[in-house]
Amino acid sequence: MELLLLLLSTLLILTLCCHFFYLFIRTNKQNGSEKLPLPPGHVSWPFKYFETLDYLKKARTNTIHKFIAERVQKYKTKCFKTCHIGQNMVFLTSAEGNKFLFSNDYKLVRSWWPVTFLKVFENAGEEITVEEVIRARKQFLSFFNEPDALARHVAITDQVVQDHFKCYWDGSKQVGVYPLARKLTFDVSCRLLADIQDREILDESLPLMGNVVRAFFAFPINFPGTILNRAIKSSRRLRKIFVDIIKERRGDLLEKKNLDQRNDVLSRLLVENYKEGRDIDDVFLAKNLVSLLSAAYDNPSVTITSIVKNLAERPEIYEKVRKEQIEIAKSKAPGEHMSMEDVKKMKFSMNVLSESLRLEAPASGTFREALDDFNYEGFLIPKGWKVIIHFNISFTSVN
Repeated sequence: MELLLLLLSTLLILTLCCHFFYLFIRTNKQNGSEKLPLPPGHVSWPFKYFETLDYLKKARTNTIHKFIAERVQKYKTKCFKTCHIGQNMVFLTSAEGNKFLFSNDYKLVRSWWPVTFLKVFENAGEEITVEEVIRARKQFLSFFNEPDALARHVAITDQVVQDHFKCYWDGSKQVGVYPLARKLTFDVSCRLLADIQDREILDESLPLMGNVVRAFFAFPINFPGTILNRAIKSSRRLRKIFVDIIKERRGDLLEKKNLDQRNDVLSRLLVENYKEGRDIDDVFLAKNLVSLLSAAYDNPSVTITSIVKNLAERPEIYEKVRKEQIEIAKSKAPGEHMSMEDVKKMKFSMNVLSESLRLEAPASGTFREALDDFNYEGFLIPKGWKVIIHFNISFTSVN
């Protein structure tokens, strides 16, 4: 009996020792990360509700910089925590934060999009992941990374722009720059990605794409009449339009209608996969074309509008740009399209573009998700939290 008690006591002591040893190792392995404070801010109820409302209110009036500046001045730090669309988020508000985020892609953080973005592009009963979207976009955009890709597309873009100005700008005393810039960039994107020139298809697709983009940062509530519900319906209609185009293009390919001579991404992708004996689902192609077009829907038009605004406010800069463009136009024969060599001559115009991008970034920001706990500026960013950088804030003073 005494031997049994001794044995049980020994086992108990060993178990306790192992347990405490495990806790000791686990605590030291965390390198003190739990001792770091979270960034200042509010992520608990009811504050998280008001934080989201305040963010969305300022987003609608294009005053996100005020949302950020108020909190930077309040907390006196380069980062703060808040809640947005149901997620705990950390805002990085400096150029150093921008560099930190991009230099640690897939080391400390990875790409992330709001749940509404994924819901808009998923099929009924089928989930879509961020990784799938990134992989598909890289496959499509690989055609733009070829050495002569930009040179091939300059002339096509020039033709679309000329047609647009003749139709919507010439003879008008006053125009709305932003809606027309959005129509122009959408037309150019459709032409380069899928060689869509049918005006009826373009006019039907543009408002549908507007519904899709508006849902990216809306509340994830899918009921009839909500922004997300309209976006899902619009996305499905857009996919149907593109599936019909893809089927027609496949028919041209089978009938040997010189599809390999086209420069649009869709035709080249179909030809490449046909030659290699691979097949891609039409719905998958359509879904990713819609995703790419959504990325091109707002950003370029914001930049164009910003450039026009800046030139209108600075007549002396406008005259220098105009003079440079006239000199290039004089060197062209009637009906001759712009070339890559002409673009290289636009040195002053490119400086204006670069400064406009700095002052008014086309994309408000980018999201990342923490892959593990990490330290930023003495604060703990927990695993799973979302990190966001707003470009306009990171390249300008909050004051």
